[in-house]
Amino acid sequence: MSAEATRVAIIGPGRVGTSLARALPGGYRLVAVAGRGGEALARFAEHLGPVPVRSPAEAASAAELVLLTVGDDALDGVVADLALADAVAPGSRWVHTAGSRGAGALRPLRLAGAQVAACHPAVSFPDPETGASRLPGAGWGVTAPPGEAGWAIELVADLGGVAFLVAEEARTRYHLAMALASNATVAVTALARDLLLGAGVADPAALLAPIASTSVQGAAQRGAAALTGPVRRGDAGTVAAHLRELAVALPEASAVYAELSALALGYARRAGLDAEAAEAVARVLDDARPAAHGG
Repeated sequence: MSAEATRVAIIGPGRVGTSLARALPGGYRLVAVAGRGGEALARFAEHLGPVPVRSPAEAASAAELVLLTVGDDALDGVVADLALADAVAPGSRWVHTAGSRGAGALRPLRLAGAQVAACHPAVSFPDPETGASRLPGAGWGVTAPPGEAGWAIELVADLGGVAFLVAEEARTRYHLAMALASNATVAVTALARDLLLGAGVADPAALLAPIASTSVQGAAQRGAAALTGPVRRGDAGTVAAHLRELAVALPEASAVYAELSALALGYARRAGLDAEAAEAVARVLDDARPAAHGG
């Protein structure tokens, strides 16, 4: 690599790519961007200023570090096109940020002489400003060919993050965990917000933010031991009342509540819930789940 600033190309100017471009520290110089869609490229320019727009192959050929910030399902096609276009510059390093894919997704580029790694930032990117602000201190799931992760770990550190090595074969399980922690948490919290609004609470965030954040922190640190609430206590009557209320207020959410409660019950049993109390909750859920699924 050059002793001067490392030349960087972004292929995929969406929220992730724009956030990473904004977060590049000194020692890295953005030289090109490539992507489909004029709107995405225009938004990228709004955040980064004038950056040469090139074809993916031209952008990659001009860079020492190529960041592939495209969606998981689009990655294979982009990589194949770049390999066929002979876009790998000698000694270049290539990173993709697709959470569910490992370094193996970049094998065609590695065969062409590139150093490759999968580096997934474990944060959400609602917009480029917020995304960039969340990168300092963030964890990254890093997968690289055996013995070749050093430069990728260094890149993550340069972006202010902490690298966690994930084996190639464990990549889907890793991403499943990240998706549940992010997307499932958002969906459940949005459901709770709707219920509070329906209960006449004008500012649901004031109630939800503290309990949700402390619950997530506790579960991340202690697992099932952090579980609280009616299922953990074995309060079958309260669980039944919740289901009755949902049948009136949000019937489409009854199945979600029943399935999540069944999952929580399994953790509660492992955490030491009395067997008789657990069976009482299980009976309520068994009665509710066929109805919730339209059975």
